[in-house]
Amino acid sequence: MSFSDQVPTEILDLARSARRVTVLTGAGMSAESGVPTFRDAQTGLWERFDPAELATPGAWEEDPAQCWAWYAWRASLVRGAEPHPGHLALAQWQARPGVDLRISTQNVDDLHERAGSTVLAHVHGDLFALRCADCGAPADIGYPHVVEPVAHLDPVSCAVCGGLIRPGVVWFGEALPEQAFQDFRGVLQRFGTQLQAGW
Repeated sequence: MSFSDQVPTEILDLARSARRVTVLTGAGMSAESGVPTFRDAQTGLWERFDPAELATPGAWEEDPAQCWAWYAWRASLVRGAEPHPGHLALAQWQARPGVDLRISTQNVDDLHERAGSTVLAHVHGDLFALRCADCGAPADIGYPHVVEPVAHLDPVSCAVCGGLIRPGVVWFGEALPEQAFQDFRGVLQRFGTQLQAGW
């Protein structure tokens, strides 16, 4: 039985005829590619840490080398994952002539992009868009490759001001990225207007 056999005909007809589509994805999308969700049980070295405690400005200030090591490990997990058929289907749908398909995601990985999609907004930031923790300058570097988790890795220094380079994610207690938030909000407003108009 194919996936389309499991979807009600009315839904398939709507999807096939739609010209403007908004897709919102979250952790389950990446989990299908083998990326542990943020709340999943951690493994090995990181079992004794609550991810929510590592993903705060305070944790970074207290021990940036520990935070950098955890994010480097997560980045290695993402680099080892591949887009799954759902990612590929969205990319193919987005590429269809005459279709305006916009993707906003809460995921910080690049699996949508690697599948060939253009993502309107990474609402919780982008794991790979590294920037300076002090001056905010973007950093044209990557994480070190971490095969096995390590407790500490020294972050790289900013070429502009000498501050420490941090992950491009939104930590608990931080504001959402302004442009991503505005783009996401615009999609939701457009969607709400279409629902009110009987779209």
